[in-house]
Amino acid sequence: MAAVAVVPLLLASAPAVASSREAKDRAASERAARKACLKGDYGKGVDILTDLFVDTKEPTYIFNQGRCFEQNRRYEDAIGRFEEYLRVPNARLSPEDRALAEKHIADCKEKLPRERVDSPTQPPPQPTPPLVPTTASAPQSEPSPAAVVTEPAPRPAQRRWGLLTAGIVTATVGVGGVVTGLVSNLKANSMVNDWETKAGSYSTNNENDQKTYKTLAWVGYGVGAACVAAGAVLIGVGARSRARSSDAIALVPAVGPGQMGAVLTGAF
Repeated sequence: MAAVAVVPLLLASAPAVASSREAKDRAASERAARKACLKGDYGKGVDILTDLFVDTKEPTYIFNQGRCFEQNRRYEDAIGRFEEYLRVPNARLSPEDRALAEKHIADCKEKLPRERVDSPTQPPPQPTPPLVPTTASAPQSEPSPAAVVTEPAPRPAQRRWGLLTAGIVTATVGVGGVVTGLVSNLKANSMVNDWETKAGSYSTNNENDQKTYKTLAWVGYGVGAACVAAGAVLIGVGARSRARSSDAIALVPAVGPGQMGAVLTGAF
């Protein structure tokens, strides 16, 4: 008989143990929610209070959501939670509970900016039209470094004309040299003729002058002939030149023992 009496006692104590465990879990959740709200993690605190309300249907947890938002200066969210607390169906709130919630709503509205109180629903901000860059506002690019200007290479036609011009000028100088040599030679021969035909016309000074004219004659002949030859070559090359550059051709004076003239050097 004693063993049979113990079984009803154990069955009666099981609901009490389960209720005690749920109470402890709920108390732990409430503590975690309060701790999160005080630390500024209102998102976590409100989530825990939401789970508690869903499990128990106790409107106090909605009120505590409002308090969590209010403590973290989320006044708009707090007002919404307090108002939801007053609208919970079958809440059976006492006049004191309603008065407390309305007082928190008034306090939150006072802490909101003035324009948020006058117009709780602000229209969404209009998108700012994109700025069209103008010439004045466009960023100016940095000045580019000065470009190195190079002279274009002379064209074949220009080279040919340069050779022709140089040939004509050189030939003209050569003709002038030949004429100078001819005049100087005539003068020297005339002085010799005077010495032979005119008595008393010879003198040491006249002899020196005659030698100078003779020297000028040979120099004129030599330089003139060389320039005429060089000019003829330049004119001929310029007429049918395919050379890469006229700078490769030069007229170099040639002076040596018993000779005087000019040498045309270059590659054709």
